[in-house]
Amino acid sequence: MRIVVFLLLFMCFMTTGCTKDEILITSEQTKTIGNPTAEEVLTMDPNANVFLYKDTIYIAGIPWVNELKLTKDIQVTEITHQSNNGKAFINGTANKLAIGTKIFRVKERNDILIAETDRGDIRFYQLVEG
Repeated sequence: MRIVVFLLLFMCFMTTGCTKDEILITSEQTKTIGNPTAEEVLTMDPNANVFLYKDTIYIAGIPWVNELKLTKDIQVTEITHQSNNGKAFINGTANKLAIGTKIFRVKERNDILIAETDRGDIRFYQLVEG
């Protein structure tokens, strides 16, 4: 009787462990490792306020970033392109900031930049993986 139970359990493990679905890998299952792209961010949130600087996406509207005491430092770049198409983003492209908007670093942190606009300063947080 024990041998029959053992054989049944063994067959269950073998048949469930070697199914075609588990070993089939499609391009939809592969994930890109790296920082988020403008296309990915805008696909998840079409209303996000983002720009690309040094091949990294910066996003506005992060509550804890807006609460920090920060000191604006030197200008590091300015917006040179505007697009809502994430695939079209190159460095200097924003989806909501106007062309010519000046971007400043802050003294206290390296992962936050400030955009100087007519309606006031907007803080942007660097989106990086890890």
